[in-house]
Amino acid sequence: MQAEKYGQRGDTWFACSALTHREQGGITVKLGIYCDSGINGGHEEMLKRLMLALVDSANIETVHVLVPIANEPLHRFVGELVRDHPKARFVSLPYTAESLRDNFFELHRMIRSMAATLRTLGLDKLLISQGTIASGLAGLFAARYAKVTSVSYLPLVDDGPKSRSGSDKIKWIIKRLLYRMPDEYVTLNGHLRDKLGALAPHARTITLENYVDDRFRQSTLTRSAARAALGLPDDGTYIVAHIGRLNLHQKRQDFLMRAIERHDKAFTNTLVLIIGEGEDAARLRGIVDSSSALSAHVRLLGPQKDVLPFIVASDTLVLPSAYEGVPLVMIEAVLAHRPIVVSRVSGLDSYLPDALLFPADDQDAFVKRIFAARDVPIDALCQDFQQRFSREAFNAQAQSMVRT
Repeated sequence: MQAEKYGQRGDTWFACSALTHREQGGITVKLGIYCDSGINGGHEEMLKRLMLALVDSANIETVHVLVPIANEPLHRFVGELVRDHPKARFVSLPYTAESLRDNFFELHRMIRSMAATLRTLGLDKLLISQGTIASGLAGLFAARYAKVTSVSYLPLVDDGPKSRSGSDKIKWIIKRLLYRMPDEYVTLNGHLRDKLGALAPHARTITLENYVDDRFRQSTLTRSAARAALGLPDDGTYIVAHIGRLNLHQKRQDFLMRAIERHDKAFTNTLVLIIGEGEDAARLRGIVDSSSALSAHVRLLGPQKDVLPFIVASDTLVLPSAYEGVPLVMIEAVLAHRPIVVSRVSGLDSYLPDALLFPADDQDAFVKRIFAARDVPIDALCQDFQQRFSREAFNAQAQSMVRT
């Protein structure tokens, strides 16, 4: 089954397809979607939305979704997708990326097994969910061995070695090689697209912005009603919320904790809500419990099924991350007419005004922005986000990627 070669770089995705599909009156694609993450986080939520858009595309013949049995929420979602959409097919993975980490021999075995599966499925393309370029490697290498066109979906893009140490330099050399492996990339914005273009100049790179559920902009829930429903004080207490995975390396909840301790007086009559789960939950709990200032101001609430009431109940949200893609909570907050203060990283200054941004390592500026945020007008920003991150816009962009 011989595929056409690409011409110049551009935004038409899936232009390369098997010749046999043309006999059906148009180009259709047998697409695989691969995700081996054991985590069901924001990245996986984006992937679910893409699946829903693609199964409705007339240019898709079948969608074979490969996900781990161990990721129960994602596995259940795909099972429901297959039940409701005749184009969808299901392949359960017996492993996760986390289970293969630091186990080269098992990784090699799974790559060989996955390559055989891809050949059996006869896929034209495999879209591989990559939170970073070093994740989803079993799928990426399997696609190479099976000679299936690989599409890396939403990898965060590194800036270079973290330090001048020999180990970091070696890791960066390996990552640079990995960036050159995918045939195509799907990323979130022009900032990330440009960075990928520098690292993988021969790969096709296109932009697909995500969408957020309409209920965030349509909610009639008031701040007072949300606080009452959640048992939060409605007596003038300033409420700040951090919603995201508990990962101190990326999300930097520890930076937030240090800022609170350093500016304890500024947080008088303030309540800080930490919502989420993750590998650093116990570590963060220890940080809070060991500090009287933090114990007085911080509540660790764990994961929540619905974050909308917490967003509405807050005066402002914060996201002091070291790096990001396009965080869903940023879009959700703005659509719910709540300001969010974020670190100036990863091109996020193209989404928010200066009044909601701070230099990533400046605690003083961070705290200042937190308490000034409630006075920042965001009505115009909300209207822009409603158009930019609507489901209609997302579906149109996703389906245009498979349109000839």
